[in-house]
Amino acid sequence: MLLIVQIRYWRKLSNPMKPTDVFRKRNLTKVNFEYEDLIGRDLSDSNLSGVSLKKRDIHHADLSCCDLSAADLSDTILFYVKMRGSDMRQVNLSNAKLWDAELYGAILHDSNLMSADLFYSDLRTADLTNANLSGANLRHTNFDGAIMDSIIFDGANYDLYTLNTMSEDVKTVLKKVGNLW
Repeated sequence: MLLIVQIRYWRKLSNPMKPTDVFRKRNLTKVNFEYEDLIGRDLSDSNLSGVSLKKRDIHHADLSCCDLSAADLSDTILFYVKMRGSDMRQVNLSNAKLWDAELYGAILHDSNLMSADLFYSDLRTADLTNANLSGANLRHTNFDGAIMDSIIFDGANYDLYTLNTMSEDVKTVLKKVGNLW
């Protein structure tokens, strides 16, 4: 009897998978997420390239170190979402709500962030080369150390906090075409 109890205890310790981890470290490129509840889910280290998560509510989820290249996240609610170190090349985040999102070190080459709401988001060391941030809300967004070559800022809203996290040449561009809040 003692042996059976010890085996059950060992199995419990060696496989600590939680129900929220069902999508973690998976190839999810062919998955239809239309009926999946993704709030608070752990999708970290997964391949989500090309998936459509348009108009979804994914707040409090973990999408760190994911391949989200060419994914459609337009009009999506991404409050408090972790996307640290994710490959987000050519991702569509237009009109997305990214309040307090962690995009630290994310690769956002050629991404569409038109009219995205990045209020209090962390984009430190992110690569935003050729990203379109037209009409985006950049208030209290941290761009410290971010790569910001050839960015489009037309009509973007920003504040002094945001300006203080940017290099001088990027500040100059934003001041010319953006709107101080």
